[in-house]
Amino acid sequence: MHNQKCHLLQAGAALLLGLVLLSPIPCKAAGQTASPVVVTVTADGQAASGRIQDGSYSTTASYPAGTTLTVSAKAEGDRIYGLYIVWAKNPGPWTLSYGETQSPFGTHGFLHEYVPIEGGAEQVSLTLSQEESICYLKAYSSGALPDDIQVWEPECDRADLLLFSTHADDEILFFGGVLPEYAGERGLKVQLVYFSNYFLAGGDRTREHEKLDGLWVAGVRQYPVNAPFPDYYSGSLAAAKELFGWDEPLAYITEQIRRFKPQVCIAQDTDGEYGHGTHMLTSAVMQEAVKTSMDPTFCPDSAETYGVWDVPKTYIHLYGENKISLDCRKPLVAFGGQTALEVATAAYKKHVTQQWCWFYVSGAYGYSIAEYGMCGSTVGAGAGNDMMEHLLSYAEQDRREAERRAEEERKAKEEAERKAREEAERKAKEEAERLAQEKAAQKAAEDAATRQRLMLILAAVLLALGLLTAFVTRRSTRRKIR
Repeated sequence: MHNQKCHLLQAGAALLLGLVLLSPIPCKAAGQTASPVVVTVTADGQAASGRIQDGSYSTTASYPAGTTLTVSAKAEGDRIYGLYIVWAKNPGPWTLSYGETQSPFGTHGFLHEYVPIEGGAEQVSLTLSQEESICYLKAYSSGALPDDIQVWEPECDRADLLLFSTHADDEILFFGGVLPEYAGERGLKVQLVYFSNYFLAGGDRTREHEKLDGLWVAGVRQYPVNAPFPDYYSGSLAAAKELFGWDEPLAYITEQIRRFKPQVCIAQDTDGEYGHGTHMLTSAVMQEAVKTSMDPTFCPDSAETYGVWDVPKTYIHLYGENKISLDCRKPLVAFGGQTALEVATAAYKKHVTQQWCWFYVSGAYGYSIAEYGMCGSTVGAGAGNDMMEHLLSYAEQDRREAERRAEEERKAKEEAERKAREEAERKAKEEAERLAQEKAAQKAAEDAATRQRLMLILAAVLLALGLLTAFVTRRSTRRKIR
């Protein structure tokens, strides 16, 4: 009995081994997430600084123009299917090379840039066209990218919502109810424009990275725009005007409105939320800019470049009139059932350098992410808590326009086919009439010929009869004479 069990076990093991050996072993499981690939990095053949792989925003590695960085998979058999590069400042053009492929990148100047490697490669090279600084880079295997890898889309041509944020983190603290709902859940084109540029005047550049991290978590996919103004604190609107002036900010924000042609403009509290003068300035300037953007004589250069624009709806955070309150506690499908409040809270945590502040994300307290008021509209007053009420997204407008054109093309095609059929029928009728006329003419000609022949025969008969009668009469006369 024991031997029989042993034989059965041995047979089963052999069968299992055979099945394993004969079965194909997939390289990647279905739906597998891309994982980091361990790499070595050289700069013009020399080992690159370790800072280039330290994953930190606070350290950088700098390289002169013309440098070629070579990234190689360290383990035999590993392949690189994507590079994630975190630049220290917005990069210029650079060239990616691997195998027979050479591709230009850096076109959009993304600070966080993901580069796909089609088909994968054991080694890839980056050739810089200008001096560049890099915080770090990572290489990834094939598969679905992790959620924190940012694949930015360029600034949109037409924005459903154009949001003016004074600082990095204001867009979460005060507009945290807007971004997850309209950008993430509805998938609308939401364009951010920041007044404060941390690359200027000794600003904290780390906040530029945190800005992108927070926006990505909140569902924004259009790359944000930075204004040419440094991050200066001001305690009042008058102080902000002293620092930044009025005309230059107004010209700049007017240009952005004309450029992005938003259906909805949104800005911060008129009173600067907690009394920040630059918040006040951004809000006041935007409220004026929605008027100047319509005037072709105001900043005529940007009017000539982009055209003028009349913003359909304008909202201000905490505005006291035409109030709306966004539902920040409903589950959002795009975020796996999280609420806008939860998403915004997670997004704010990406602003690591600001966590010492007493600010926090809330839908209830004085600086609620849910409360706004409409200060201007060309489409009528709203009856609900939706900034897009009475408006169609540009994507929906395009869809309807495509349907309209398709319907016009269908009708035009049907009309052309109808005319073609009518023309064919007309020609067929004309051809039939022509053939009938030809047949009738031919018959008439044949009948005429027949009549002519009959007439000739009749004439011949009559002539013959006449001759015969004359002959008979002559003979009769001769007999009488005899």
